[in-house]
Amino acid sequence: MKNFSRGKIIDIHSHAGISIKAYMNMEYPYATTIEGIAFRQQVYGVDVNVVFPYSPDLFFDPVYLKKGICRISKNPVSSAPYLIENELLLKEVYEFCPEYEGRFLPFISVDPVRCVKKQVKNILELEKKYKIYGIKIVPVVCQSSILGLLDEGKQFIEIAKERNWPFLIHTTVHPVENFSHAKLVFRVIDKNPDIKFCLAHCIGFDKNYLQAADQLENVWVDTSALKIQVQLAKENNPVAASPEQRFDADYNDHKKVLEALVESFPNTIIWGTDTPAYSYIAKRKQGTGKNSFVDLWLKGTYKDEVEALMHLPEQKRIKISNTNSMEFLFDR
Repeated sequence: MKNFSRGKIIDIHSHAGISIKAYMNMEYPYATTIEGIAFRQQVYGVDVNVVFPYSPDLFFDPVYLKKGICRISKNPVSSAPYLIENELLLKEVYEFCPEYEGRFLPFISVDPVRCVKKQVKNILELEKKYKIYGIKIVPVVCQSSILGLLDEGKQFIEIAKERNWPFLIHTTVHPVENFSHAKLVFRVIDKNPDIKFCLAHCIGFDKNYLQAADQLENVWVDTSALKIQVQLAKENNPVAASPEQRFDADYNDHKKVLEALVESFPNTIIWGTDTPAYSYIAKRKQGTGKNSFVDLWLKGTYKDEVEALMHLPEQKRIKISNTNSMEFLFDR
């Protein structure tokens, strides 16, 4: 895959599978498949998607998931987070949908804190059968701190280092979010200068964190769910940086925001869509306090994400959808 044409468009951020928590709570979106993503690719001219499991829900108690809380089940369907989800994703890419060979680069997902030995054992078994390209972590979905990578989950760092696997990490600046806040993610980065990291969702457009990422050779920032992230900023939602901390751009138009980001950080920005979560209508637990739940009603489309990319001049479009992506995935 490293040698495919550098003119191809890569979507660095997409999910396959199901969120049982979202489905039970009638939230949206809640599922997608490799075939479904392939249809999106064909309609909108995208060539390759980095893809990873949707959620670790099979490990958690469904009674508490219904309340938005990740509590370990006494009799879990999956004996550790992501065991079934990772294997199913890889089967879907390589066995169930071989007709899309070359269109998907699967990452495995991990919980940085829970049942690390079981997760590691499973990863080592899976890589004997399937090609894996990196590791995705959504700490807020696991309700586990990303700082686990410096303690309980340090084996994930060791595995990534041995294989030159990059990490893609959900990153936020929401003030009460104590699972994947940028200040925690940068603590992990500071301890691991020889590991490649991509921080998702434009780091909430926080200008200081964007500048910090831009100054590090091993860090990139993705634009996933750009349309709704811009909406959050325009509404001054705390998921986005406060106005005084916010990157300067025209937040009336997500296409102009992308243009400004690429102009300021041409070697750091990577294009991604967050498919199917370019919409997000859900209640999410952001932390441990009584005010830690946040209600979000955000609607975007795959077309919105692609239009932002296509709005750029060709050279910049190739830079963020291929050149930077290839460096993050393979070249450093």
